[in-house]
Amino acid sequence: MQFLSPLRIALLAGAASLLFSFFLFPLIADSQNVNPDPDRFGEVALNIANGNGFVYEKGGSPVLERTPLYTFIVAGLFTVTGGYSVVAVQIYQAILHGLASFVVFAIVARLLDRPTAIVCQLIVALHPIVLWYTARIWVETTHTFLFVLIAYLLLLFFESATFKRGMLLGFLIGLSCLVKPVLLLFPVIVVVLAMNRFGKQSYRVGITVLVTTIVVIMPWTLRNYAVSGRFVAVNTSLGFNLIQGTVIGENWPSVGMGILDYWEKGKDRADAILSPHGLTWESVEGDALLTRASFDSDNISPGKVVWRFVANSVTFWYLSESVAKSVFLGILQLPLLLAGILSFTLMDSKIRRAFLPLALLFAYYAFVHGFIVGWGRYSMPLIPLLIVLSAPLVSRYFSHSKT
Repeated sequence: MQFLSPLRIALLAGAASLLFSFFLFPLIADSQNVNPDPDRFGEVALNIANGNGFVYEKGGSPVLERTPLYTFIVAGLFTVTGGYSVVAVQIYQAILHGLASFVVFAIVARLLDRPTAIVCQLIVALHPIVLWYTARIWVETTHTFLFVLIAYLLLLFFESATFKRGMLLGFLIGLSCLVKPVLLLFPVIVVVLAMNRFGKQSYRVGITVLVTTIVVIMPWTLRNYAVSGRFVAVNTSLGFNLIQGTVIGENWPSVGMGILDYWEKGKDRADAILSPHGLTWESVEGDALLTRASFDSDNISPGKVVWRFVANSVTFWYLSESVAKSVFLGILQLPLLLAGILSFTLMDSKIRRAFLPLALLFAYYAFVHGFIVGWGRYSMPLIPLLIVLSAPLVSRYFSHSKT
């Protein structure tokens, strides 16, 4: 492996992404009728590029259910290319994929050693699930890149909790929330962990992370208030996802192994709640109504809550659009999950202490989705982090192979 370097692997990651996007993805998309822009980020981005604002169509209502950062990045790409261009997005995401693999190398090299870091970077670079999401106009690649950057900054922050590192960590968490607000409450965990590791006097540095995150998000929150008259931190859709998670809890595992089996039931449930009020799930009022409905007395008995969490925590690792995709995702994800857990369990106390912030980041992310909804797609950003957590096992394997 001496001929492999972090830069070469990052270039390989980008090249693999482009090869997949330009040659394999079109074949799959044509045969499976895959929509390259399923969440309509490209539609909003094109309207931004054309000067129509954050809307699906000219003169339409302001969009509240989509997050801004990825949308504006895509709008910038469309502005440069002069129109709607999936290819431009694929090139951008190929670059981010290569950079994300490089960050994984940096994390593992800092925690363990260079040879192990090279192997882990190579796994990320060629991982088929990660490559799949680089071909479509979806937030996952941008979200994953920011996620691994946050993991690296989190590592630095808990080596030395300085105000500068705290501000940078908060800035990245804020950016991540503007792509997908999963980490919205994570700065609170950082404050508690900082106080536990460095003493109560360190709370000021931890608070820096929280305050910086809020400052980054605040302009978009104010925009949402201006267009809706309601407080919406980043976007609506929490209520719809909670209803979908409730449906998974009620029907798993009997319904099936495809998302559509659950999604249709969830949509019917949401429509039944919203229709009498003339609301949609995308609206602020509809989102709030669905959120309240998901916490009504029929859904919050201890047994139901625990089973709901268990069901969504399992489906989080495999549930995809079809049975075949769910099986494929599960085959790749579940062994990696077990490897990460086993690796963390077998670490000695000194190494475990170094890995602990990353393990907590992983646990927080998985817990949030277990509580809200467990679509397999949402576990994708954890793939690089699980590979990092599995790095000691990789290192142990190579140490034994040399003896």
